[in-house]
Amino acid sequence: MLQLPIDDYELTLGEEMALPDGPWRLDKPHWKARKNLMWVRVPGLAEYRVSEGRHVHVRPLDPQATERELQHFLLATPLAALAFQRGELPLHAAALVPPSGRGALLLCAHSGTGKSTTAAALCQRGWRLLNDDISRIGMNSEGIIQVWPGVQQIRLWQDSCTLLGLPHETLALSMGLKKKYLYQPEGCAQPQPLLGIVELLRPRKAPLPGQEPSQDHQPVGGSEAIGLLKRHTFRPPLIAGLDAAITHFRLSAAIIKQVPLFTQWLAHELTPQQIAERLEAQWQ
Repeated sequence: MLQLPIDDYELTLGEEMALPDGPWRLDKPHWKARKNLMWVRVPGLAEYRVSEGRHVHVRPLDPQATERELQHFLLATPLAALAFQRGELPLHAAALVPPSGRGALLLCAHSGTGKSTTAAALCQRGWRLLNDDISRIGMNSEGIIQVWPGVQQIRLWQDSCTLLGLPHETLALSMGLKKKYLYQPEGCAQPQPLLGIVELLRPRKAPLPGQEPSQDHQPVGGSEAIGLLKRHTFRPPLIAGLDAAITHFRLSAAIIKQVPLFTQWLAHELTPQQIAERLEAQWQ
């Protein structure tokens, strides 16, 4: 059964979906978007239509498409569009709850930096996984910024499994072209207040012999913080496409006002366990 990690929505599966005439704020061969309406096609597999923050329609294009394949793509752009339509910010970040259980720390990074590996290393130290990929951030009825639970599996390269001491042959393979393995640590089912956000950065080059590994854990504020949140928003073109720029800015400003944002440089010499230990020292 197709499902989303979100409350109060309707999902239908079936026939061709009618799209209204333009104009569209985002109009590409496989993407169309305007306020409260998003359409996306995965060529040869399915079309997805998301509207009004509640309605999701999936039309398989391949009669042999499996539920697992349809679900895989449902949890990407359609989920992000649904979040935008609800006035939330879908951040491309892992969300983890420390052993104290006092909130959720978000780790965001560009692909290949080590976000998922770091998240898995923290889970091995007793942190619980709230979400691995798209973290939905919003404001509750009391005005507190919180993070909702999402997909609670971490996708890891085989090399990452080796560094973490996880035998990859015992793990299921993830969907998609990338050969990644699914690690499922202990999860957390309840929304959590946002504790903070850390952007993980890795130097482009390894340091010269004799140089100390970078340990910088620098606070970020103001326009730099706004830029960080926009940079790591899942599918940034949807901000304009769904006419969500004002909502995105207001929510970003509220996040910056309530919680700290940091950048953390990851030295090449550090193991995932050492990186997790240093983060834990800052956020336990």
